[in-house]
Formats: sequence, C-alpha cells, structure tokens
Amino acid sequence: TAKDACYEAVKIAIDVGYRHFDGALVYRNEDEIGRAFHEKIADGTVTREDLYYCGKLWNTFHPPQLVRSSLEKSLKLLKFDYIDLYLIELPLAFK
Repeated sequence: TAKDACYEAVKIAIDVGYRHFDGALVYRNEDEIGRAFHEKIADGTVTREDLYYCGKLWNTFHPPQLVRSSLEKSLKLLKFDYIDLYLIELPLAFK
C-alpha cells in the first residue's frame, strides 16, 4: 500500500467501531498500525485493552531460536508491550 494508507485506514476503522485487527511482520505495515493505535488511544477514542491485535509468525521464522526475535521485532514496530494473539502464518516452513 502507499505510505500511510494503512495508518489512515486503521484510524478510520477504529473510528467506525472496529476493534480486532490482523497483521504480520511480513506485511511491512506494523509501524503504521502501531502509530494509528497509539494516536487513537492518545485522543481518548479507545484504550489499548479495547483493541485486539493478532500477529503472525512468518514461515521463515519457524525454528524455535527465531520465534522470539520475530515477535520482539513486531512488538518494537508496533510499540506494544504485548500482542493479543500470535499465530503461525502457515503450518509449513520456508527456507
């Protein structure tokens, strides 16, 4: 998507009542999602507890030693303390 398109879409979605958001590191927009969440929290529209974020582990990060670093990268981009649900994107791994 164009720069800031996801950011604007998430803000509008929150304004019209959406509370469950699905994303993944591989989509390359977690920074925009996090920015929109934080803006809507700061302006009093929602609290973090009102919002539900489902992130996903990409297929190249299935080895156990890579899972934590992938999750931590998402948390850093989102500027979150936690992700509500963290799924494996597909039940098969890529090299």
